[in-house]
Amino acid sequence: MTDSKGVDAGLLQTRYRLTKQRAAILRALEDGAHLTAEAIHERVRAELPAVSLGTIYRTLDILRAIGLVQVFAHGGAARYEAALDKHHHLVCVACNEIVNVPAPQVAALALAIAQDNRYSGVDATLTVNGRCARCAGLARNGTGGD
Repeated sequence: MTDSKGVDAGLLQTRYRLTKQRAAILRALEDGAHLTAEAIHERVRAELPAVSLGTIYRTLDILRAIGLVQVFAHGGAARYEAALDKHHHLVCVACNEIVNVPAPQVAALALAIAQDNRYSGVDATLTVNGRCARCAGLARNGTGGD
């Protein structure tokens, strides 16, 4: 989730200004959802009916480059989120819920592996797939859940 200070700081450090399209995309993502570009396009069109999907993609690329939006690949589609903090994901294989989780130990492990293999400039993401508590409960009770 973004905050206005983070957005302002991110934009001030770049050559970009907060256009109405950029602001609308950030508002579309402010609920913490992990959305496809198409879903973002639908949300933004409620506010800016003439905005094109191409504009959404170009703007998402800019917002990613300046660190205001992160991308997460799930289910064959890129999903975008407005999250300024480094985090990883838990994904429910039954209902597709995606939860952001901090896991600072991932960075240390990635760095150790990279150093052992003489790599530099390392970044790592972790996705843990499983069943959320609700779906695991449904499966135990024999009422579905995949």
